[in-house]
Amino acid sequence: MYFKSWSLVALFILAVAVHAFDFHSDEAAACATKHWDEIREIANPKISMVDDILPKAGAERVRALLDGKSQLPKDPPPRDWLGKAADTIPEGLMKMFGKDIIEKCVNEMKH
Repeated sequence: MYFKSWSLVALFILAVAVHAFDFHSDEAAACATKHWDEIREIANPKISMVDDILPKAGAERVRALLDGKSQLPKDPPPRDWLGKAADTIPEGLMKMFGKDIIEKCVNEMKH
């Protein structure tokens, strides 16, 4: 329990330190679709850690987002799913689930 409390504090600090990224944008959705296999490869092994990292209510919201499954869907989900994920999963944790891939792709689109 002690570890879980410190983990939550660390996640909160990380979430505050990481700048906000618009996961609701068309560009983010396009990049998530384009790089879905990479995102799944990074995220799937970490999904089982959600119960250890998030409070019970947060972990339940993540499980609901995944329809109770322990992995991301094989095919990219509908465009609005990424926004729902960003609204459900703290930003600091999104970094563990492929935020960097999406953000890099969006930045490349803009240049």
